[in-house]
Formats: sequence, C-alpha cells, structure tokens
Amino acid sequence: MIFTTPIHVSARRLAIAAFALSMATPVVAAGTLSLEQAEKRALERDNVARLLDSRRQQAEGELTTAGLWPNPTIDLSQESTDLAETTSRERFFWLYQEFDISGERGLRREAARARLAATGFAAGATRLDIRTRVRRLFFDSLYRQRQVEAITARRERLAELVDRVRRQEQAGQAAQYDVVRLERAADALGARAAGLKAEYERALARLFALLGEPGDNASRPQPAGKLVPAPPPPLDRLLRDIDALPRLQQLQAQARASRLTAKAEGRAAIPDITLGVGYKEQEEFGRSFDGTLISLGVSIPLFDRNQGKRASARAAARASEAEYRLALAELRGDIRGRWLQLRALLENVEDYRQSNAASTRKLLRAAESGYRGAEVGVLEVVDAYESALEATLRVLELQKQARDAHIDLQALTHGVPQP
Repeated sequence: MIFTTPIHVSARRLAIAAFALSMATPVVAAGTLSLEQAEKRALERDNVARLLDSRRQQAEGELTTAGLWPNPTIDLSQESTDLAETTSRERFFWLYQEFDISGERGLRREAARARLAATGFAAGATRLDIRTRVRRLFFDSLYRQRQVEAITARRERLAELVDRVRRQEQAGQAAQYDVVRLERAADALGARAAGLKAEYERALARLFALLGEPGDNASRPQPAGKLVPAPPPPLDRLLRDIDALPRLQQLQAQARASRLTAKAEGRAAIPDITLGVGYKEQEEFGRSFDGTLISLGVSIPLFDRNQGKRASARAAARASEAEYRLALAELRGDIRGRWLQLRALLENVEDYRQSNAASTRKLLRAAESGYRGAEVGVLEVVDAYESALEATLRVLELQKQARDAHIDLQALTHGVPQP
C-alpha cells in the first residue's frame, strides 16, 4: 500500500543537523593531548614536587640526627667551708663528653641512610601511582570519545537514510510508517549519544583536574592516541627485572634499615663512657692552689640491658623481611596473571574485529539495498543499524578491557610495557 499524504518535517531535519554538529564537538577542539603530555603535566604539579621533596628532607633530617654526637656538658661548682681562723673555698670547672664505644651510633646512621634510600624508592612508586591514575582517566576519556564518535557516525548515516525515505514517502513510493520508524530509531541513537557525551565530559573534567588544570572542557585539548595497546614484552623479561621495581626496592631498603636498627639496639646494651676533664682552684689561709681533674664514668647495665627494645627491633626486622618476601611472591603471580590476561584480550580483540568488520559493512549494504528493492521491511533496516552499532561498540569495549589490563601490568612493572 502506498500513502500519498505529505508530511512536513523541516523542524525535525534541523534538529538532526544540529545534533550531528553537537556530537562532533568532542573531537573538534583546541588541539590534542597525548598520554606523554598528560603524564608530564601531572608530575610537574607544584604539590607533587612539594610532597616528594618534603618526604626526602624529612628522611635527610633523620639521617643528620642519627649521626650527631651528644652535646658536651659544662659543670661549675664552688664549696666554702668556715674554719676556726679562715674560710676555705674550692671551685671546680668540669667538661663532660659521652663517647660511644659500641658502634651503636654508626649503626643508627646506616639505618637512617637505608631509610633515606627507601624514601627515594617510595618517590618512584608515588610517581608511578600518579602516572597510573592519569592513564586510567586518559583512556577512559578516549574510550568515551570513541563511543560518541561511533554513535554519531551511525546516526549521520541513519539520518541520510531518513531523508531518502522521506523523499520517497513524499513521492508516494514509501509508507509513512517507515519514515516515523526510522526517525524514532534516529532519536533513540541521539539520546544514547547524548548520555555518552555527558560521560565523556565527566571523564575529561576528572582528567584535567588530576593535571591541575580545572576549567571549561570546550577550551581544552582532547585526548588522542590508540585505545588498543601494544602487545606486552616477553614474560620472562618482566619477571627477570622484578627486583628493580621501586616498590620491592623500597621494601628491601626498609628491611635493611630494620636489620641495622636491631643491631644498634643490641649494641645499646653496652653503656657509653662519660669522660670528664676539669680544673680546681682552692683558697685557704691566704694561699691559692690549683690542679687538673679527670673523671671516667660508665653506667652499670644491671637491670636495664635494653632487652625490650632489642626484642622489638628484631621482631620488626623479621616482619620487614617477611613483608618483602610475601610482596615478591605476590607480585610474581600478579605479573604473570596480568600478562596472560592481556595476551588473551588482545587476541580476542583482533579476532572479533576481523570477523565483524567485513560482516557489518555487508549487513548494512544488504539491508539498505534490500529495502530499496522491497525485499526487506523497515524493521529489518533498523535491526541492521542497531546490530552494526553494537558490533562497533563491542570492539571498543574489548579494546578498553585490553587497555585496562595493559595499565594494570604497567602499574606492576613500573611502566615496562610501552603504550
């Protein structure tokens, strides 16, 4: 049956054109932003440098404190004694200094130096954490952008079909139902694209907030790059270089500091020697006498032999060593698992993309040509468009899953797999 009543839809056509323009704006922006640029901006923020410098300065201060000698002590005293015919006066001048003969101070200094090294490794781990957060937000923004682009492209192609069928309907060669049904499908795509564009704007705002550049998204450069990651390097290479990872080096340095602290606490049972040198003046019967004084003092470790601190320090050293061993074993398993996951996801992406790319184009051509030849109805055309779009979005989803696994592997291996 052919309907001959014309329908005036100029307002809808203008809305379709306006929507297509608005959906294209995410990729038409003031330049582009690469992943390397985003990471550099995030790491160059003033607060990041201030945080890392403050931690380093704190550890350097502890190292300085550990190497300092105790301050000397000056003592001045006078004694007066009234005798029958005169007054006897004695003045004493003392200078006392403690000396470490056990080597405790040197061990504490080495422990502080190990903690300073651990702070340096922790700074590397902190930078990696920042880079990992940037990567997640960067590729989340890129993923949302690609989703909007995919729906916009499908929406524009469907809009062309709507115009063509509308002209056919006005010429009496197509049913009004076909026009309305295609317009409803285009509106549904528009609503879906608008929701994804809002998610894209949110992801972009979070990314630039992490870069320390809050502001209007419209004036910002847009993320640019490949969503699908490169294949990872061989697994044995990643596992061979595992000891050089900052987190493990940090734990190793902390374990060494704990062992040195335990040795220092053991040496603390040997008391320090206090050496005193002095000068004495005496006045008696109108005459003056003077002389040199020397003293040597040492505490007797009778009750407190530092037993409690020694036990605590040894336990802390054993705990640090166990923490390192556990982290090493766990990290080996995590790297192996993420590597296998990434390889499987990349294979899945490639297989799905190859099997669906040609079939999707063929499906759309068959549906459109079949509709023109009256071989299929409008419902089949709409179904073909929806199926093609879902296939494209599925490829993007698989690529995003592979990228997430790649980011996780980079976080475990200090960025060894390159983008």
